[in-house]
Amino acid sequence: MSQPARNRDRSQIPNPLHTSGLPCHQASDILLDPLRAALPRSRAYIHARNRFWMVFPSGRYIRLPTTGTNLECGFHALRLSIAEQSPSLRVPTLEELRGVFASQEAENAAAGMVNTDNFSADQLGAVFSSWGEGQGVRCQLGYVADDGVPVLINTASVTADDADPGVVRVWVYNDGAALRGLMGHFEGITKPGGKEEV
Repeated sequence: MSQPARNRDRSQIPNPLHTSGLPCHQASDILLDPLRAALPRSRAYIHARNRFWMVFPSGRYIRLPTTGTNLECGFHALRLSIAEQSPSLRVPTLEELRGVFASQEAENAAAGMVNTDNFSADQLGAVFSSWGEGQGVRCQLGYVADDGVPVLINTASVTADDADPGVVRVWVYNDGAALRGLMGHFEGITKPGGKEEV
């Protein structure tokens, strides 16, 4: 894709580069808890932790103000995070993401998810992975929640332990409220650019 087309796609995204005044957050480091890190089920969390630290040195990140328009904060967060974390990847349009989500209606219904908005992290991860396949790119979504633990969403095409350097991993923030029966919210995230305080 030519440079002007890539810029045109990004021009529809609010410019989050002005992070002055936004707080810096710290992800939890599972490696600092030897008992927890030794559990067999923790292997996926360790892979996620290592991949998060590769993008966000020392586990520090800034949450970007993200709109919840049409209860599609997940799509908005994904687009912001792609623009910030993967500048070589074309940012999908909202229409593209909606189309991919609609094409997954049968799979979602089979899993008991009949929502058309207010997406779960698994749904958002599946949309990003499928959209990437259409672009010829293997994509994986990761998120960090209020507990600070980075998590990677496994899909049929990529898992947390996939070492392929061609996999594009993009991270968002999720407040985890949906797990408590409340309305959840996603936000895009970026690296700290200056002297933000954790």
